[in-house]
Amino acid sequence: MDVLSTQLKAPTEVVFDYTHFLCESQQPTWTFFDIFRSLLPVFNTVLEHQAGGGEQPLSAQERLQQQAARVMSVRNTDTANLVQLASLARQEGIAELTVLMPYALEYRQMEAITHQTGAQLEYSNENREWVRLTFA
Repeated sequence: MDVLSTQLKAPTEVVFDYTHFLCESQQPTWTFFDIFRSLLPVFNTVLEHQAGGGEQPLSAQERLQQQAARVMSVRNTDTANLVQLASLARQEGIAELTVLMPYALEYRQMEAITHQTGAQLEYSNENREWVRLTFA
């Protein structure tokens, strides 16, 4: 894994691999149960509460990945997906979200993401493309 993903300072800082998301989304394995859960978010909460017997609670990163898999789509633009991801991250109490990208974003996309999320955006394309959103 990339060095970037191991340099997190706090549990409120999360790395999301957008490349992995795009690859996983290309091969959906939906069951009737998955479709039902995606249509009724309240049902999700009930199931997670009932299933939470003796299991370890999920980390913010794991919860974010699960929610992203449910609501983001390869049919959406990168901008729309990243705005949605930022919204999910905020709901999870994540203060800083670093998104590993498979390719560079255009300036207008970064501007739109900043405008729609209200987050401070930092971008790098040195060793690997990434976008970091910091929520105030």
